[in-house]
Amino acid sequence: MPMTSTTNTTLLEQMHISDREIALRKRLFGFTEKDVSNLVGCREWITEHIDEIIKEVFRQRVAEPEMELVIGDHDTLERLKESTRHYILELFQGYYDEEYVNKRLRVGKVHKQIGVTPKLYMSAVWSLMSILDLSLYEMISVPDKCARHDFHNSLHKILLFDSHLVFDTYINSLTSEIISAKLEVEKYAESLEEKIVARTIQLQELALHDPLTKLLNQRAFYDNLRRELSRADRSNSSVCLVYFDLNDFKKLNDSLGHKAGDALLETVAVAMNEALRDVDLACRYGGDEFCIIMPNTEISKAISTCERLKEYFDRKTTHGITFSIGIVQSCSEKRLEMNEMIELADAKMYQAKKLSHANPGHHIEY
Repeated sequence: MPMTSTTNTTLLEQMHISDREIALRKRLFGFTEKDVSNLVGCREWITEHIDEIIKEVFRQRVAEPEMELVIGDHDTLERLKESTRHYILELFQGYYDEEYVNKRLRVGKVHKQIGVTPKLYMSAVWSLMSILDLSLYEMISVPDKCARHDFHNSLHKILLFDSHLVFDTYINSLTSEIISAKLEVEKYAESLEEKIVARTIQLQELALHDPLTKLLNQRAFYDNLRRELSRADRSNSSVCLVYFDLNDFKKLNDSLGHKAGDALLETVAVAMNEALRDVDLACRYGGDEFCIIMPNTEISKAISTCERLKEYFDRKTTHGITFSIGIVQSCSEKRLEMNEMIELADAKMYQAKKLSHANPGHHIEY
């Protein structure tokens, strides 16, 4: 049987790093949920000071002749600054899962390709660690040595975790024959793994769906949106997010009772399933708020889908309820982070809601 082309698989898949392996590596570094909380707690501070952090990072890097020689030119330097900016912000986002690990492996591959040696890479990690340590020291205004140690310790753990992954890619590039042998061994357990995966998928299905509407729940929404944004970034495609809620839903609950309200929410779900494509992801965000993740979709197609959704919904028993819809697109011209995209879609939805107050009916803002 011919081997799968490496261009059709991610580094994560090529190196067979599973969720279980990721969890094990975190455990080896003592990286816990407390560390996640510590890093997320620094996110706002780091975001506010990212420009000065980047400036200091590259002031130190270009001062090193060997590193300056590797960088080579201004365009490469600017691309490296932008990728470093994204990396630093990701350190404090609180998501250290498969997508995060795959990006770290890609960092290792790129560094190997452009000739960044392990000694230069570790020197850069040490420099970054020192700069971030100083920034976090300034963030903690009270003279609390224990608190500072706690935050710095969490930062050091994730940087070591990342360095571990980067060096895995170095080693993988130099020992392809060992990886081939490992793949042969793993085939022995393939049938058992498939059974475990099947059982795991069944449990995930129960955990990721809203019990009333059977749509994806909020947790699944975040996971899928982050995954689709990463996929769109890799394939240079577009993703649209539709965010809508029901106008005067509270009045319906107050007048006809929560049973009627629940029935209407189920009606919304039916209309979504009828109107959307197989690749679109219908989610109940919470209460009477819903989201649609539309991969590889331009804004015009998203608008057409929302028009179709309104038509399907209006054919049913709706008690006069209408939608306020906000649509946002992330594309090659303007890439949006997950939280930014949700906030923009929410804002567009509220703009539509203002229109519904003045002119009752369905409204779309994009």
